[in-house]
Amino acid sequence: MIVVIGKILLGLGLMFTGVQMLSSGLKQVGSRQFRMLATQFVSSRLRALAFGLGSGAVMQSTSAALVILASLISAGMLTVSQAITILNGFSVGNCVLVFIVSLDITVGVMFLVGLCGIAMYLTKDERYRTYFLIGLGLGLIFFGIEMMVAGVKPLREEAWFTGAMAFSRDYSLLSIMAGMTLGFIAQSSTAVALVAIGLAREGILTGPQAFLFMYGAAIGSTIFKVMIGQAFRGTSRQLVRFVNMFNVFGAVVFILLYYIEVYLHVPLVMALLNSFIPDLDDQAAWVFLLFNMTSAIFFITINGPLTRWLARTLPPSEEEDLSHPKYLSEFQPEDPDTGLELIRLEQTRELKQIAAFVSTAREDYDGTDLASRHVAFKSLSSEVAASTATVAAMHMQPQTAKNHAYFQTRQALLDQLADSTASGVKIILQARAYPSLEELSDACLESIDFLLNFAADTEKANAPEQVRMLQDLSSSNGPTMEQLRKAYMDSNKLDSANDKGCLLDLTVTMEKIIWLLNRLISLMQSENEKDK
Repeated sequence: MIVVIGKILLGLGLMFTGVQMLSSGLKQVGSRQFRMLATQFVSSRLRALAFGLGSGAVMQSTSAALVILASLISAGMLTVSQAITILNGFSVGNCVLVFIVSLDITVGVMFLVGLCGIAMYLTKDERYRTYFLIGLGLGLIFFGIEMMVAGVKPLREEAWFTGAMAFSRDYSLLSIMAGMTLGFIAQSSTAVALVAIGLAREGILTGPQAFLFMYGAAIGSTIFKVMIGQAFRGTSRQLVRFVNMFNVFGAVVFILLYYIEVYLHVPLVMALLNSFIPDLDDQAAWVFLLFNMTSAIFFITINGPLTRWLARTLPPSEEEDLSHPKYLSEFQPEDPDTGLELIRLEQTRELKQIAAFVSTAREDYDGTDLASRHVAFKSLSSEVAASTATVAAMHMQPQTAKNHAYFQTRQALLDQLADSTASGVKIILQARAYPSLEELSDACLESIDFLLNFAADTEKANAPEQVRMLQDLSSSNGPTMEQLRKAYMDSNKLDSANDKGCLLDLTVTMEKIIWLLNRLISLMQSENEKDK
């Protein structure tokens, strides 16, 4: 009995390892292309479906697709509706692996595992090692299923096992529960479908048991996805909910069809398969395909109402809105002047976002925290930088090229100003903890709040008088820096070394913020004078 259990565990271990290796290899090969192509195949629903179908057959990992599509949505490069369409096709494409495993190619698997294992040992080139990893993973899936089946076969001679299988045939809910458990553990309904096919091939599971096993696995893997969905925020979480609904809908429909067929004697899924496909393992593969196709067709049909409902129940977070470009969605790659104007508008938004960092330090503030705002700024900044790089590759007139250099320099200053302001707000909050620095820290907070908001308004209005006034206010000899320098010179009156250290940090950071802001205003002023 110990040997039998060992073989079953070894078979499951090899199979799950094979699934992991295959998925890992395919993700390495396909993830980058998937990310690049996803935004190019969404011009129509049919193209998005075809892309999802092909990428599902290649990547074989819904979780990987989910993470990539969520990141593209967060970057504003895809809509939820487009991502759902891709995922519908992806789920059907995932069925390819199940059909491959249903083939009887035992001898070929021996050669595949042996040759790929030897090649991985001898090859140092990572590119070729990835391809051999894919082959080895596929081979281990076959080999693991064969080993698991070999371990289960002797149990058919045991009275207790025969009785348990008969009992499970009479109580179909047990098959569903077993599938749910394994689906939760394996985190993949596809992996459980592979187990069901292997057991059905040897007659250990009946056709209905194998089908119910797979339906339960869809629910079990959904329970796991509900847990990982907590890591997503805003619009991206809508995708996780859709994938869960996709699996649960298919499972509920096909379980109901099973009970209608069994208890009401209405010929449905099993009758259809028995008419055309004699082998149980082939039937299991086709049921898995029908399961995914049915859910895909249903959700394609209700795509519009579904996305609107998801948007109402899981609206975008404030952080997500801040991280999305507002104007660059209109960017036309063939028009550099328009591109630069859109970049200017986004940079004005960036300056306003930096000014909002200061609000997070106020006691009555209850919005997005400083860390999240800073992350959102960096996300937006990367999109602006990418668009600026795209413009650099275009043919530009001399004046346009000068404007491009201006926006590049401006973006670098905005990035530094954002980092310094975030650090400054943190230091101001620390300084409040010291009674001797509380009044000074509040004065610094009000000063940078005024200067940053005035700069954002000046940038938007582009008024020369305001620019000159702001440059005077943000000079190194301005009232804020004079107050800080005086406080630092009197630091020997402070209570402790910690007070002095905090004051030094506050002085240095404030000086950097004001210097960067002054540099930004000087750049704006020189650009205005050049235009004249």
